[in-house]
Amino acid sequence: MLRFLGEKAAAKRQVLNADSVEQSFVGLKQLISCRNWRAAVDLCGRLLTAHGQGYGKSGLLTSHTTDSLQLWFVRLALLVKLGLFQNAEMEFEPFGNLDQPDLYYEYYPHVYPGRRGSMVPFSMRILHAELQQYLGNPQESLDRLHKVKTVCSKILANLEQGLAEDGGMSSVTQEGRQASIRLWRSRLGRVMYSMANCLLLMKDYVLAVEAYHSVIKYYPEQEPQLLSGIGRISLQIGDIKTAEKYFQDVEKVTQKLDGLQGKIMVLMNSAFLHLGQNNFAEAHRFFTEILRMDPRNAVANNNAAVCLLYLGKLKDSLRQLEAMVQQDPRHYLHESVLFNLTTMYELESSRSMQKKQALLEAVAGKEGDSFNTQCLKLA
Repeated sequence: MLRFLGEKAAAKRQVLNADSVEQSFVGLKQLISCRNWRAAVDLCGRLLTAHGQGYGKSGLLTSHTTDSLQLWFVRLALLVKLGLFQNAEMEFEPFGNLDQPDLYYEYYPHVYPGRRGSMVPFSMRILHAELQQYLGNPQESLDRLHKVKTVCSKILANLEQGLAEDGGMSSVTQEGRQASIRLWRSRLGRVMYSMANCLLLMKDYVLAVEAYHSVIKYYPEQEPQLLSGIGRISLQIGDIKTAEKYFQDVEKVTQKLDGLQGKIMVLMNSAFLHLGQNNFAEAHRFFTEILRMDPRNAVANNNAAVCLLYLGKLKDSLRQLEAMVQQDPRHYLHESVLFNLTTMYELESSRSMQKKQALLEAVAGKEGDSFNTQCLKLA
């Protein structure tokens, strides 16, 4: 803002920071919901300092609580979300492989009498495993995910044999056991999903597709979405025939579901199939059909505009994207839409710089401190 619009415009930008919210989980939720992720990272640091952890406490004896570990997880997840992978790795370091004795309830019998097991949030384990792929070590990520998968499978097997999670004798009710089984099944599905994403990143498409198939076993209600995803992977690697087969499977599965979502998914797949065949007129027809049923569908809107561009209708394409952004800035001002819009400005006009700066001003009024301004191509 300072660089492109000057001090006066920059001073008008009001954004929440770590000082302007309640110094608690409530304030943290507020910052995250407004997408002020950098401020949220700062607030996590302050709250951890209040717990006797964080800055300057490295190497000192600390007491973990469920709250302090939840704060660490939020902070680390935000660092990953912001793309600060090296920082996240450094902050993960003191936790080792997340299995040190002081991360278990049994280590604090005076605080958690009778409680057993790990205090580390399950999502923190997944994050710890996934982080390595963003640092360029996908194989390390896969190895860590395999370890988590082995533990989940063992716990599930224990529960299904009528034992406690750790293999000891269990005194829980039948209802409690069923709830535990559901929880660990969904966790196992979550690990498989991460493994599939990691394999996709490694471009090992065959194994990735296998892994996505095994996720369906744990999340049967997400079968149409997962099959659609596999179809789109096939499209990306240019295998139109396989994509078509998966999209037909989606159609069969969604016939059992009544409702708008299923119809939109089938139309969306058809649109992407035509895109993959460079048939932009037909793809545009399908995207337009989706917008008739769901006018707020950002994916269809964005892609319909891109189809118009490929059909040589730059002015119409621009009009569609601009109308979309003006109609509901909070809903549509996201990075892929803005990237397309600024690219079209560059194609259309020598005044593209002023138009991009106007977009910057619009974004500044709506977005938090985590917005990636690179999508505006200002530099």
